[in-house]
Amino acid sequence: MNAEIKEFLLFLKNEDDLDYGDFKRVVDLRLNRLIQELRPLSREQKFRLAKLREELLWMYNDDVDEMKSHLTEEIARLDPNADLRSSDAPFQL
Repeated sequence: MNAEIKEFLLFLKNEDDLDYGDFKRVVDLRLNRLIQELRPLSREQKFRLAKLREELLWMYNDDVDEMKSHLTEEIARLDPNADLRSSDAPFQL
């Protein structure tokens, strides 16, 4: 697994903020740092990361554990060395 992705996932696992507002500010800073470290990004990676930031910042149910789980799953998929299951494969016509 990519070292930057592994570091972000470890940070996320250890993040213990219970207030969603504080959680999203800290995670957004780390997510932006991850984006900088992963450059150059593919078109699909850019789309996934933009979608994740939008979900993190504008999700209305404010559930920290649910967002941690979602971020962990989605960030792990960004690793170019990860094995893609058929359901994770990019859409193609």
